[in-house]
Amino acid sequence: MDKKKISIIPLGCPKNDVDSELIAGAFKKSGYTIEWDHMTGETVVINTCGFIRDAIDESLDAIMQAIQAKRDGRIKKIVVTGCLPQRFARKLTLQFKDVDLFLGVNGFENIPQLLEKERKGTSLVARPLVSYPEQLERVPYRGNSCVYIKIADGCSNRCSYCVIPVIKGKLKSREKLDIVDEVKSLVDRGAAEIDIIAQDTMNFGKDRGGNELIPLLSGLEKINGLKWIRLNYLYPSHITDEFLSFVGDSEKVLDYFDIPLQHTSDRILRLMNRQGSSDDIKALIEKIWKRIQAPFLRTTVIVGFPGETENDFMQLLEFFNEYKFHRIGVFPYSREAPAPASTMRGQVPQKKITDRMNTLNDLAQKVMHDASSDFIDKTYEALIEGTDPSDHSVIIARPWFLAPEIDGYIMIYNAGNHSKGQFGMVRITDAVGVDLVGEFV
Repeated sequence: MDKKKISIIPLGCPKNDVDSELIAGAFKKSGYTIEWDHMTGETVVINTCGFIRDAIDESLDAIMQAIQAKRDGRIKKIVVTGCLPQRFARKLTLQFKDVDLFLGVNGFENIPQLLEKERKGTSLVARPLVSYPEQLERVPYRGNSCVYIKIADGCSNRCSYCVIPVIKGKLKSREKLDIVDEVKSLVDRGAAEIDIIAQDTMNFGKDRGGNELIPLLSGLEKINGLKWIRLNYLYPSHITDEFLSFVGDSEKVLDYFDIPLQHTSDRILRLMNRQGSSDDIKALIEKIWKRIQAPFLRTTVIVGFPGETENDFMQLLEFFNEYKFHRIGVFPYSREAPAPASTMRGQVPQKKITDRMNTLNDLAQKVMHDASSDFIDKTYEALIEGTDPSDHSVIIARPWFLAPEIDGYIMIYNAGNHSKGQFGMVRITDAVGVDLVGEFV
């Protein structure tokens, strides 16, 4: 067992991946070596998600695995960080006595020092005043060619189903110059694509009195060597004509629109405390198609929100029959206290939620397959991600319209040797579900 080896287990969303890379940076600065997703170092750090029940269960399972490894003598110390302890600090401290340190969503830069001096079972979960540790150099988790850039944390929207404001606090944006400096450093290390993330990307800078997203993007566009800038989590009612014009004219900001609609029934949108109406959503989609020559549209929706009737659900089906999206993520409502929706009347029975999920998923799969078929016989520049883990003769690559991890890949069979992180021209020959098949040209 290597005393200077840290095992880090990132769980949850890309924002957690960034935090995990910062945790790794703190340990690297203190002289440790880092491994990912395995429990073989002396210390295991589990960076948890605590947003919805499935994510909570995954985090709890990882903690229990680490505890068993500790009892077996395979590891010495356990650190649990992130959203789960931020939300359930007292319960976790009482339940998991074998954990050496609980830390929430703050103070990642101090973990190596805290681990040395704190006694077992210590909880240092503070109020969620999230501050990005600018002084830390990130240690890449998934490689250097495509990296996530977290431009803000927390959220001030107060959607009634969401506990993010409880876990992360209000919106807190990073400084533009700090973000530009970080991206320059990552491009110097090989990044060709950056994927911008936040709880609400469109509101970047609003906590300082004005929207600063376009000035930030203008600064990022000037970075030599940076090829693609992808934006994620675009709150629909915050998308402006000015923003669409900027994206349409940009050579680096991709025509990729990740717009979490959550629902299309006016009644449910009001209960969710979402801004805008169904008509506003439809007008926005039509405006994007009119302003952007060939946009790629992605969204997520919640099925089974309290009070959702058959009529509300039918409006979702009708919407996706009429407005074609390239990717549709369908999620069941998760009842999470203390979010206001958790105490609303009309909680939908789980069987009904499951039935509606299956119905909408069937439609979504058809819509997405039809959208993928539109790419056949077209040629795109694609970033080579490596090989298929189950078949190393198959190269996987991504064109500009497929975001990492969530949108699928182009699968290229019998292509010979090609270097990960390089770009190649690929002609799409087939669509298999939401994935594509192609060949180098």
